[in-house]
Amino acid sequence: MNGLIEGTYYIETYGCQMNDHDSEKMAAMLEGLGLTRADSPEAAEVMVVNTCSIREKAEHKVYSSLGRLKSLKGRNPGLVAVVAGCVAQQEKERLLKRVPHLDAVIGTHCIADLPGLVEQIRLERDRVARTGFSPRTESLHLAAPSKGSSPVCSYVTIMQGCSNFCSYCVVPYTRGPEQSRNEHEIVEEVQRLAAAGVKEVTLLGQNVNAYGKHKEAGCSFAELLGRLDRVEGLERIRFTTSHPRDFHEDLIEAMASLGKVCEHIHLPLQSGSDGILKAMRRGYTLDEYLAKIAALRDKLPGVALTTDIIVGFPGETDEDFQQTMEALATIRYDQIFSFKYSVRPGTSARKLPHRISDEVKAERLAEVQALQERITDEYHLGAVGTEEEILIEGIRDRSGQPFGRTRTNKIVNVDAAEGLKEGDVVRVSITKGLKHSLLGRVI
Repeated sequence: MNGLIEGTYYIETYGCQMNDHDSEKMAAMLEGLGLTRADSPEAAEVMVVNTCSIREKAEHKVYSSLGRLKSLKGRNPGLVAVVAGCVAQQEKERLLKRVPHLDAVIGTHCIADLPGLVEQIRLERDRVARTGFSPRTESLHLAAPSKGSSPVCSYVTIMQGCSNFCSYCVVPYTRGPEQSRNEHEIVEEVQRLAAAGVKEVTLLGQNVNAYGKHKEAGCSFAELLGRLDRVEGLERIRFTTSHPRDFHEDLIEAMASLGKVCEHIHLPLQSGSDGILKAMRRGYTLDEYLAKIAALRDKLPGVALTTDIIVGFPGETDEDFQQTMEALATIRYDQIFSFKYSVRPGTSARKLPHRISDEVKAERLAEVQALQERITDEYHLGAVGTEEEILIEGIRDRSGQPFGRTRTNKIVNVDAAEGLKEGDVVRVSITKGLKHSLLGRVI
């Protein structure tokens, strides 16, 4: 095995940035076998569905995709059909029984097994499930393309898993306990990326600012940022996702003092009610969260904040919900990601009484989103006339218009700009605030 084989592959990805990056790694491994990327599932001889189970809706999308695999297999009986990611980890061998046209199930710690499994299935037509958790971190630094969806921006996984066990969250069960990569491996990977032309890296982890709690890391997260800040050729450093409980003064100091660390943080609040936060097992109160935001804004006044909000958690009263609305109005996030609570298998919240109806959840979600739309619109309109530094990430296919993001993570489309190319860092004057982006011209 492990010789070059002919054929094509297609990877369909659901979920978070970690899944996007895992798909990049799997693509690199399949290309290492000799396979080439297909333009569509219909043209593929190896089909991988990289799955997400963080919310019920995401899981339903996965099963809809698996249903389409049956027709693909009917037209091409030799198709190798693989499910990877969090649904694979959650369901394990049960998925092979539930989906008879599936060939392999690969859990979140086992993606390194993909090439060997593809070869084995093509030769022997076995059906295989690999879903064990590894005590080591090999899967975090598997060979991957030096450049992702943008040739100048790349993800770098620095840790995986979560040990918080929030009552609603399936991540500890699908990604395992927290594991940190060694700092030297991370620095070397970022150096290689920068040498290949990458200008911006996003450091990934389910609880990224818990990096360094583990002896294999070798340093704290703030110290790691300091080491990466010195990488020659690198322009920007981002990171996601942070947990408020692990967001401390040393990280605030690093964000304020390190020139390459961008002025943006995603810090999930989830609810503005202390009662709901306690039921969620979040490990902080609203006042503690607000104190951390105040300390950050004191050191870094222009910082952009984004968050996650869950509405309709079991037992959430009208008063609890209004406290969330008041928190949103007080904090004034630049953007939020908001969701209706959904029951996840294995989590302790699935046993909680006082479920909220779908109708009430929908009403509350609409209220949250309407409030945030007004706040985001105000930010975007207020940006008109300001100057921003943007990194050009790409050129629009249809219009030929360059686009990039500010250091505060806002998308800017550059008007009437000629000669700009991916990787350029330019200053622009913001001329218009749109719903989801800004318009600017080069100064």
